[in-house]
Amino acid sequence: MLGLEHLLFILTTFAFPPVALTVLLCIILATFGKSLGLRQMYVDTLINIFEWGARQIKTTEKIRRKESAVNTPFFLDKLAEQRFDEEEELRSLETPRFEATDGILDDEIDIRSETGSHDSGEDFPSQDSDYGDESCLKRKFGSTTMGIIKRETQIYLDDNFTDDIPDEVFVRSRGWAAIRDSVDFVKAGLEAIIEDEVTSRFEAEQLVSWNMLTRTSIKFYQFVNWKLSALWILGFMFRYCVMLPLRFTIFCIGLVFLISSTALIGLVPIVSWKKKLNHKCMLICYRILSRSLTAVVYFHDEHYKAESQGICVANHTSPIDALILSIDNVYALIGQKHDGLLGVVQRALSRASSHIWFERSEAKDRLIVAQKLREHCTDPDKLPILIFPEGTCINNTSVMMFKKGSFEIETTIYPIAMKYDSRFGDAFWNSSEQSWFGYIMRMMTSWAIICNVWYLPPMTKKPGEEAVDFANRVKKEIANKGGLIDLEWDGGLKRTKVPPKLVAKQQERYANRLSRYTSVSEVVKNEDVDVAMDMDKPVSGYNSLEDLPEDVFVDEEEDETLGGSNDENEPNDSIHDQYLDTTHLVKI
Repeated sequence: MLGLEHLLFILTTFAFPPVALTVLLCIILATFGKSLGLRQMYVDTLINIFEWGARQIKTTEKIRRKESAVNTPFFLDKLAEQRFDEEEELRSLETPRFEATDGILDDEIDIRSETGSHDSGEDFPSQDSDYGDESCLKRKFGSTTMGIIKRETQIYLDDNFTDDIPDEVFVRSRGWAAIRDSVDFVKAGLEAIIEDEVTSRFEAEQLVSWNMLTRTSIKFYQFVNWKLSALWILGFMFRYCVMLPLRFTIFCIGLVFLISSTALIGLVPIVSWKKKLNHKCMLICYRILSRSLTAVVYFHDEHYKAESQGICVANHTSPIDALILSIDNVYALIGQKHDGLLGVVQRALSRASSHIWFERSEAKDRLIVAQKLREHCTDPDKLPILIFPEGTCINNTSVMMFKKGSFEIETTIYPIAMKYDSRFGDAFWNSSEQSWFGYIMRMMTSWAIICNVWYLPPMTKKPGEEAVDFANRVKKEIANKGGLIDLEWDGGLKRTKVPPKLVAKQQERYANRLSRYTSVSEVVKNEDVDVAMDMDKPVSGYNSLEDLPEDVFVDEEEDETLGGSNDENEPNDSIHDQYLDTTHLVKI
């Protein structure tokens, strides 16, 4: 027992000074908003390790494929080769929707170089850094296009689906048109059962390659080689034995400073002093807390940042969204009340400035929140308020429906797009499965939190524009800038089932679509009926045999007289041809 005490004393003696110095250095740099660039070097090193690991996995797959091809029949080998080529194509594509952002980021890097230093203290990719160039941007954003299946059929019956469909569609058979649509619906339904585009947004996104951190794909459960296994063991020890103690210590210091500073600021009677102290202290608190997650944030287009009253809206991934954005600016927050550690933070923040917390289940709270929001936006002395209109956390692959409440207020909207790099750590928080403290611990055991933040130009409601249309317009801009998928589904489906009225509405839309698949539609116009009847009129001009004139028909005597044939059994050719032509053209 004495030997164990001596060992602990020796470890404490030699380990405490470097740990204390590291924590002190991080806090001092965060206080003044400076950085030595160590986090950027750390991120670049991780990128090189991940790329090496991806090459190891690819090489091992090729070796195993060649070994299995020796004892594999020819046709099975061809199928395996085709499957391997398809997987390689998917991995090489990663996420093509982010290619459009490459040129934009180059311009934004130029803007940062012109504006000089940044006050947030966060690292930015320099023009010489591999992390900021075009080839790396595709890898940085692209994390998840590999799904369970490759969807081939997607049917959207939104409110505007009838714009491209005429009032009437003539088809040969209404039944066959319905069958053709049914086949498409059945195919889309089966694909949705296997993997739909809504519920997959409430789960951790799939990774293209293993990050030696989490196994979010079944492909990463198999043994690859001893090199990757040894690297994973070293990484596990580094994250839990080195990074976690340092991060947890910094987190505790930042949390204590947040609670104590807000309590003291709340005692200041002068409003102007209180506002200045709150601005300085909040920036310091959030920067210290961000260092506890090894957060590296890249801010773009800062000249669009909100400086005074207004509403800032952003896509929502986790509670640390507010922390990430507050590194660069101070906001008033609005959100749901929470218990536990997050509730302690909410109450502490409310002492220093005005924030709005509400209960989502209380209908009366919604009216109170709307009234407080209007009062807040009309007060020039208040901070810009930060809102996440989705109302729930999405896994950062898409943007779901924005609630219209914050867009009904006549004020300036400042859109913000956020995109996390899931290779270094999954920032998504599933509140129904994990507590907030457990989520924070998972973040602290990740490699790092990398996020890109784009400030978009301010937007205002157009004359006569509805709040829903304005919300969709803002959401579309955020999705395009952040390289996210724009979805019209409500994020509330994360906790509730699809309401029956929505199902009935979809059925009604398809019924309206099906009603157009007929040659005699209920809404057909009179002139269209005339056109249809003219198109249906026979070439001969006669609708039936009764309409034929009398001179067309001949009896047997006239046939013999006009026939001119020596054979009484042989009919006259001319009369026979005339008769055939007439009866052929008559529509029976």
